[in-house]
Amino acid sequence: MTDTSLPDAPDAAPRRRRWRRVAGWAVAAVAVLEVALNVALNTGVTQAIIGRSTDRTQLTWQRAWWLWPVGRLHLKGFTLTQQDSRVWWKVEVDALEAGMSLAGLLRKRVEVDGIDGHGASFHLEPTGAPEQPFNPDTKPWVIHLKDVTLHDVRELDFSRVRFVGALDVTGTLNLQSRERLQVDLPSVRVAGGFIEVDGKPVAKLDALDSNARLDAPFQPGQGYDLSQALSGQVKARVGVLPLDWLNDQLGASAPVSLHGGAGQVDLDVRMERSTLEPGSRLNASGDVLDVRAGPMRARAPWRLQASMDAAPRGRPSGSLRLAFAPVRVTGPTQGHELEVPEVSLQVLGRRREGQPGLDLEPELRVAKSKPLDLRVLNPWLGQTLEVDSGHVTVRSEEPPRGAKARNALELRLDTDLVSGRMGPNKVLLRAEVEVDARHLSWDMTELGLSGTTLRLSQVSSNGNVPIRAWSGNFSLPRASLVLSPTVLKARFASQLTDTQPLVALLTSSKKLPGFVTSLLNIPKVEVTGEVQIDERGLQLRELRAKGDGFSLQGHLDLVRGSITGALLASLGAVTGGIELRPGKHDLHLLNATEWFKGQPAPPFR
Repeated sequence: MTDTSLPDAPDAAPRRRRWRRVAGWAVAAVAVLEVALNVALNTGVTQAIIGRSTDRTQLTWQRAWWLWPVGRLHLKGFTLTQQDSRVWWKVEVDALEAGMSLAGLLRKRVEVDGIDGHGASFHLEPTGAPEQPFNPDTKPWVIHLKDVTLHDVRELDFSRVRFVGALDVTGTLNLQSRERLQVDLPSVRVAGGFIEVDGKPVAKLDALDSNARLDAPFQPGQGYDLSQALSGQVKARVGVLPLDWLNDQLGASAPVSLHGGAGQVDLDVRMERSTLEPGSRLNASGDVLDVRAGPMRARAPWRLQASMDAAPRGRPSGSLRLAFAPVRVTGPTQGHELEVPEVSLQVLGRRREGQPGLDLEPELRVAKSKPLDLRVLNPWLGQTLEVDSGHVTVRSEEPPRGAKARNALELRLDTDLVSGRMGPNKVLLRAEVEVDARHLSWDMTELGLSGTTLRLSQVSSNGNVPIRAWSGNFSLPRASLVLSPTVLKARFASQLTDTQPLVALLTSSKKLPGFVTSLLNIPKVEVTGEVQIDERGLQLRELRAKGDGFSLQGHLDLVRGSITGALLASLGAVTGGIELRPGKHDLHLLNATEWFKGQPAPPFR
């Protein structure tokens, strides 16, 4: 007979009670931890801990809740701010939810996965904040935001330039404080929006699809190095609004204003380590752009094309072409218009061997214009030379077929035979002007024309000392044209074949003093000085001439053929002073040098 013993019933009940107590304490502990965690999230404790340890990186939020460990973290009013010695930027998100590692926080790692945010904005500004002291023994925080999706990004603010609209962004962010900043944006899509400059809409963003990668190492004392950090591709269609907004940038007192020019831009930009890559394209065109500069007005539709292609070594790999066609230029006089079939600027780019960037080769092309009646200049030039007849054409220098352009940025103005009057004297001449566009400059108040060359030929005059078929070349190492009011200022230098023009200016009667007569036909004379021409006439200052046994210095003003000024001339051992007054010139042979010192040149008007 077998003896079977039953379990001790009183022992099972205590075990069940112990398990219930353990489960109850576990639930209570989780509840306490849950409460503590949410309290820490909403009282700023967590933000303060992260803020003290991330140098210039801050994570903040207004409200948060987290059903840990099974739920996702929810944040309202989330911001991520980063500042270094170069830039300050901030990302703001109205609401987001994500999975977050609590264990990572204990290891000074903000590890967030599957972020889904709504209503976001981005702000970036340059900064000059000094570098803060850093303890190298302190372990920096690591912020890793993985699988981020932001819906309805309303604003991208880059200080003066801002996008306002709606776009969707997906990507990741890995920020290792004071070590590296990495951002991967595999998709940025825009359904529509506007680009603003200083609060004014300048373009309508019809569509945008892009991907981008940013990998910026930290440079002590300088911040994150962005010079070779950006890679990716951007495809966009942009509607350019009328360019009138540029007038606010120029200022109310600027002599230049722009109107119209609305158009469309299609672009496909590809970059690798902040360098343009083959396949990049830009095509743009616009309506008539109206540019007013002082009394001048130019109107033309525009077109811009740019591309970057793969090319064999030494061949151009990039090109840009900006064209205006046709161009119509008018002056202050109605009924006179200069029409140029096309003006274009083409720039070829060649990659530098072993160096970043491109070597640029610009080329200016101006199709020969229709002749312009030079009487249009009389409101400005009339007090110096009043034009009765004559025309000018504008063109660029065309190289021979098959030859490489030697003057790729040279602009030429050529006249036919011009007839005009300087006071009572009749004047005939032909003029050629060569402008070296490589030296053109523009500072919103004047146009720099340094490097210009003026060639005069077939110059004739019926003055008291007639000029017959004279020619001369004048180089302008420094020159500028102020547009409002119109004033030409220049320093000039010339090698004259003879002194006919000088003597003609000094002569008020056919009966010349012997001293002045002896100045005729001195060959090979160097002449330098400064000239200013405005609507009130011509002024010469620091005038100096030098030839074989001959020298001259002085200043003079010319208004409708009447001359005022003072000159000191030397021929051999004889020195004389010449006092110039309207209708009368006086000769000073005694103490001429002392007399001339008492005739200071008045300043330019």
